[in-house]
This record gives sequence, C-alpha cells and structure tokens, in this order.
Amino acid sequence: MREDTKDYQQTEHEGSQLAGETLMNRRKLLGGVGAMGAAAAGAWLLGSLGGKLPEASASEGYAECCKMVTIAQLRALTSPEIDRIYFVKDRDQEGSYYYDSSDTTSADNTGIIIVSTSGARFRRIFEGPAHVKWFGAKGDGTTDDTAAVQLAIHSYPHIYFSPSSYKITDYVFLQDNSRIEGTRASKIFMTSNPDGVNLISAKDKVNVTIDNLWIEGVYGVGNPFPVRGVMEGQGVTLAVYGCRNVLITNCYFTYNGLGSGNIYVSKCKDVVVTNNYLEKSMNGICFDNWYGEDNTPGGTHVENVTVANNVLSDMGGRAIACDLDENAARNSNIAIIGNTVRGAAYAAIAVNARGVSVVGNMIDGKRDGGITTVGGQQSLPTYYGFLSNFDCEHIHIADNVFKDIFMNGVNILNGSNVSIVNNSFSFAVNYLNQNNNQVLELNEPNNRMIALEWNTNAYIAPYTIKIEGNTIVNDRNPTGEQPVAELIYLKDTSNSAAIAADSFLHVTNNQLRSKKISTAIQFIKSLYQDMGTGKMYITGNTIYSPVKSGTAISAMRLDELHVEGNKINGIAIAIETGMGGLTNFSGNVIRNYNSAYFFYVANLTNEIDQLIVQDTIIGNPAQGSFVFTGTVNNPYIVTSSNGAGMKFIGVNANQIKGTYYPENLVVEGSDSPPTAGRWAVGDRVKIKNVTAGGYSGYICTTLGTPGTWKQYGAILA
Repeated sequence: MREDTKDYQQTEHEGSQLAGETLMNRRKLLGGVGAMGAAAAGAWLLGSLGGKLPEASASEGYAECCKMVTIAQLRALTSPEIDRIYFVKDRDQEGSYYYDSSDTTSADNTGIIIVSTSGARFRRIFEGPAHVKWFGAKGDGTTDDTAAVQLAIHSYPHIYFSPSSYKITDYVFLQDNSRIEGTRASKIFMTSNPDGVNLISAKDKVNVTIDNLWIEGVYGVGNPFPVRGVMEGQGVTLAVYGCRNVLITNCYFTYNGLGSGNIYVSKCKDVVVTNNYLEKSMNGICFDNWYGEDNTPGGTHVENVTVANNVLSDMGGRAIACDLDENAARNSNIAIIGNTVRGAAYAAIAVNARGVSVVGNMIDGKRDGGITTVGGQQSLPTYYGFLSNFDCEHIHIADNVFKDIFMNGVNILNGSNVSIVNNSFSFAVNYLNQNNNQVLELNEPNNRMIALEWNTNAYIAPYTIKIEGNTIVNDRNPTGEQPVAELIYLKDTSNSAAIAADSFLHVTNNQLRSKKISTAIQFIKSLYQDMGTGKMYITGNTIYSPVKSGTAISAMRLDELHVEGNKINGIAIAIETGMGGLTNFSGNVIRNYNSAYFFYVANLTNEIDQLIVQDTIIGNPAQGSFVFTGTVNNPYIVTSSNGAGMKFIGVNANQIKGTYYPENLVVEGSDSPPTAGRWAVGDRVKIKNVTAGGYSGYICTTLGTPGTWKQYGAILA
C-alpha cells in the first residue's frame, strides 16, 4: 500500500492519542459523498484504493475525519474518539476502523477487531470476505502461516486468500458457516508432513464452502517431480468429517500419496464437489462412513452427494470413490456426472451405495489420451473403469465413455436394479513400461467390459438388470490361442430358486466388436442352483469378430431365454445354451460361423422344455462343423416346436443336422435335397443354380431321415 502523501498529511503520535483536527462524524461522511459517489467512498473505506483518500469535487474535506495509523499505534491508544475513522496502513493489512464503544468483550484478532491497551475495541469497516493477510498471514511461501490462517477462520466465516503461497505445517480447522475462497493462484501448501496430518479439515460442522483455491499436499522423497506418474505423499489435503451442506468448487488439488484422498469426505450429507482439478496423487475424491458416532451432523453415512464436472489426472489408486463399511448404514443418493478421469491405476470410479447415477463421464485409462500412464500401483492403464464390490442398489450408468481400459470397464459385485445404458467401452492396446520406457502391447486374457455377479442369498436380488445401447470395442490381438475377452458377463451364484426367479435380465441393442473373443454375452449360474429360474432377453445386439473365435451368446438354466433379433458375424459359435425352460431363438441373423448353435444337453427334449428356432443362417459352417452341434447323444436335434420360419441361405443341407417341424423350413442355395438329418413335411430346399426347363427346388413330402423329397416348381424352357 502507498504511504500517506502530501495531500493527506496527518499528525502521528507514536503510542499516544491522535487528536487535533476538526472531525466529521461517520453519518455526515457517508451522507456527503457528493459527486464522488457511494461506490468510491465505500471502496476507500474498505481499503481497496490503497489507503489513498479519493479525490472529490464536493466542498467538504473527507480527509478531515480520518487518521492514518499502524496497528501498533491503534493498540496503544488510550482515549479513542467515537467519530474518528482510523485508517491502518500496515502493508497487506490496510483498512478503515472505527471505535465501538458498546463492545467490551471481543478479543483482538488483528484482522477485523483490534483491542487497545485501554480496552477499546476497534472494528474494521468492510463488506464481503475478510482477507487472510489482515490476520497476519504473509503468503510468501516461507513463513509458517498456520496460526494466522486458523485465526482468520475462527474470527470470520468468509475468508479470502489473495494470490500468494501460504505455507501450512499443521491442521487447519474450518468452522460452522465457513467459506474460504481465493483464486487458482491462491496456494495453500505443505512442504513436509511427517505425522500425516490433514492440511484443511472440517469436523461436525454445517455450511462449509471451499472455493477457488490451490491446495497442495506433500510428495514423497525418492519420487521427485517431474518423474512420470503419481507423486507419493502423506496426509489428506482436504478432509471433511460429519458435516452437512458442503460445497467444494473450482479448486486445484495436487500431491497426495498415502492418505485417503485429495478430497476426503466421511459421514456427511448434502455435499457438492464440482469444477475442481485434481492430479498427481494416490486417490482423488473419496467418501466413506468411518468417522465419528451416529449423532454427528452428517449422520450415519454419506448421503446426497454430487460429484460433477471435475478433472482428475494421474491417480495411483482411485479417482472417485464412495466406499462402504459392510457393518454400517449404506451410502445413498450419489450422483457422479460429467467428470473427466485421465489415468487412475486402480479404478476411475468406485462406488458402493443405494441410488447411484454415473452419467456423462469421460474415463481415459491413459493420461492425457496418450501413451504416458500413471505410476503408483503399476504403469498400466486404469484397471477398473467403474467398480462396485460390496452391495449396491439402483445403479444407473449411462452416457459415459470408458476409453483405454486395462481389464474391466464396469464390474459390479452383488448389485441389484442395475441399468448400464448408452456407454462406450474400449480396451487399451498398449502401455508405457516405466522401467525401460518402452511402449508394449497388452495381450492380457480374460478381460471383461461389463461384469455383474450376485448372490441372492446374501444380498438383495437383482430384480432388474438392463444393459442397453452400449458400444464395446476390443482391438487387442493377442499371440497364441488364449481368448481375450468376455465382453458382457453375468453370473448368478445364489442357490435360491425362489429369489432367482424374480430376476429379469435385459441385454439389448448393444454393439460388440472384438478382434478375439471368449464370449460376447454370457450368463451363467452356479452348479448348485435350480435349473430353470429367472427370465432373460438378449435382443437386437450386433456382435462381430473377424477371426471366428469364441461364442457370441451363451445362456442357460432360465425359466425363459429369449435370443431375438441379434446380428452375429464372425464368431465360432453363435448361440450356446443348455438346460432350461422356454428357449426362443427368433429373428437372429448368423453368418461367418463355425457352428450356429451348440447345446450342452444329454437329451434335448427332456432338458429344454420348449425350443423355438426361427433364425436366418447365411453360409456354410466351418469345415467339419454343423449348424447344430453339441453334447447330445446323437447329432440330430429333436424337439416339439422348432423351425417355423427358419431360413438357411447358402448352407449345405447335410450340414444342418436337424429335425424341424412344423413345416416350411427353407434352405436356399443348394442344388440337391438332403441326404442326412430328419426333416418334416413341407420343408423346402430352393435350388441355387436354376435353369430353364428345370425346377425351382425340392419339398419334403414324408417326414423322416432324411424323408422323401420331390421336385417342385417347374421352370419353362
């Protein structure tokens, strides 16, 4: 701030009363602002004009009411004047004060209340936040500002950090109704933290806001910046325990290794974490239920949380996590919306709660979309895109992008009422080995993009699971013969037929592509379960692989299995099933396959209640294979309702190996009738190479193996 100038000379008496000028009372001062305007006068009183009195065209002299002083001089006053304004000129603590004769108890806090040796209380005149430097913080990056920052927060609810570097060496605790804010150049940091204390904490408070600050923890020795990946450190940069109504916004967090997170929230309610940037840490934004008793303001668990529009980069563990204490009340109402995660070694998002919405997030398994990936746990890309490994209910995962994932896109263990809709998934195909700085291909087997497992005896049954409209791409091309991916994997490990019967599963309108594949869509049960419980619909999916590997759809042991309207291209086995109730394959189009259908049954008619096959098969199966194959005792499929509307295009009839009735099975593109298999009356073979004077096809006139076939449809010469 500027020193007083010749225009505003004041008589200063160190350690004594200031007197000798004609005074103007405060009411007269504010009422006589004249041409200067109220805004300019207010700016002067707040000290924002650098301590220089404003120029004014009014006739009255505003300088006559004000005395320039230091804080030391103000504290030394013995006889303050009621109508005098005292302007403190200490650097970074400038501002106007008045003597409050009615106050005899307030403590001196340097920033907004100064107490003289005579017991007089002087109050700062200001609006808006109080500046942390008013309370003695230096912000020079060297001085320990812990005590000054804590004093400011205790003294006034709304504190502003000007652009500077504030060194902290111990806990700083927020109060009820605390709001601390600054700019992205307002840095609060630690240089060492041997005891692992939290930099900023709030415990059992209400109405807490942290806005627009740079909050920096400690990175560990032996891993100095700028080594690629996570900077190891200690402590938690921001910890909020048992609070209610919390807003954390527009902040920059970095360097945190061994603590629970840059932002750690426990047993809090009504929390919003939005528009923050977090990087180079072990964990990013974490919620759990470990702190305090059940009567904390936040209650028994984390509730009503929104994590929106944050960017998290280079996390050695988890980027966004909402954990569950299995013995505590469950977290509830968690919304994770519009965040960007670039590189989290373990999981981008990990949530265990009731009522979870994960919508519109961008998950990039590799930092900044390039080869460079996080350190910490490993130098590989993100292991889990979304993880729930305890007990979730009502999970909605929609419109997210999971890009360059190492092993698992979405993995949910014991979740109920789950919808996974309109997401995009892709596996990472390479990574940077930090030991030798080489880019290596990823050839890991047994990856799963969407994996759900549940035990309905121990947890609430998954009454509805919907996996719809997702795009899954796997461009890995592993060496050897190992399968590379189970793209959608559903497993019921319960043994309760009554509970499992309530399950209603939909896998609909997904686009699945993989260079190599184990199973594109798989549903399995434990060996001890009832053979036919639950309903499943696998409809409208497109499944493609260029190398005829693996199985497109595998499901069995259900009351009803509907596989309808799928397009399957380039898979070794298109549809695989076994014991169950109604099994309906309708409207599917299968091409470039080894076997269209594979049955895990010893006796089809006894172990599948009703089989309906009404699909279109295009092209011959691979050499030595048949359209229908499996573990049945004979190579023929015998059933009571099979084949109405079934169509074969370009398939050798002798490779179909089936018995079909009712009639009207059609085989297109064969020049001779079948010589094997059991056929029904009315089944037809349409000749591929028709000629003038010949016939259009063959029709079965007597049921048998292969039955009696007659030419039909004479063509004029």
